[in-house]
Amino acid sequence: MRNSRPALAAATLTLTALLAACSSGDDQATVDKTNDTTTVTSTDSDKDSKQDAQSGEQQAAVSDYTGYVRGQVSSLQGVGGDFIAAVKAGDVEKSKELYPVARQPYERIEPVAESFGDLDARIDQREADLEQGDQWSGFHKIEKALWVDGQITDETKKDAEQLSKDIEELAKKVNAADYELNVDEIAHGAQELLDEVSTSKITGEENVFSHADLYDFEANLEGSKSAVNSLAPVISKTQPELLGEINSEFGKVMGMLGQYRQGDGFVSYEQVNEQQRKELSSALDALTAKVAEVQQAVAS
Repeated sequence: MRNSRPALAAATLTLTALLAACSSGDDQATVDKTNDTTTVTSTDSDKDSKQDAQSGEQQAAVSDYTGYVRGQVSSLQGVGGDFIAAVKAGDVEKSKELYPVARQPYERIEPVAESFGDLDARIDQREADLEQGDQWSGFHKIEKALWVDGQITDETKKDAEQLSKDIEELAKKVNAADYELNVDEIAHGAQELLDEVSTSKITGEENVFSHADLYDFEANLEGSKSAVNSLAPVISKTQPELLGEINSEFGKVMGMLGQYRQGDGFVSYEQVNEQQRKELSSALDALTAKVAEVQQAVAS
């Protein structure tokens, strides 16, 4: 039995070493797990911080643009009210003078009105878009009376009164405490305003009686640019170079539009020839392509 004691000691030493190794491995695993948890927690914290910052930027963008919309509707109530008063007074020339400028605040934010059921149709439907059974009202019906009929009838005055009510309805909706927008809607609206110009207004079919289309062009461009500017804090985080590219394209189109200024307004669109319209259309296409990228930028 004396020869078994060294063997037992050796076995004991071996077992001790194995236990120590296992203990060390468990400790290291605990450390590694702790480090992993720390890393995940840190990453999640960074992510939450970025989301909070992004949320703050989005909120600022929405607040800014909501203020812009309400300001334009207030302007519409003002200059639109002057136009409506001139119509109700039977003053054809004054009504013609005020018609194109009265429409501009509306044209800057038209996608907003389009979100309220048939309100846009009541305010701005064109004769060419009427379907059987439609009741025609709004700016363009009055436009036809002024430029085609050359007179203001009792019906025209009733149309002006209805336009006043519809504008007030729009004001009530955008000024409601529960009125909400989001960055996606703002980005889509910026694009939609340019699409309207490039796909239909460039042909002259919007103000077919008065040919005051260049006023609408300017208003749509201004409205789109204001929407993009409101989103600038969000865009600058995701695609900072995009803002400069968009502003450059806006500058080109606005510069071209400036060629057709006359006094405080614009020449009749009839004076813009086919080649000039094509040049405007090409510049608008380049601008539209850039503004289309905004929707992705704010969704990043």
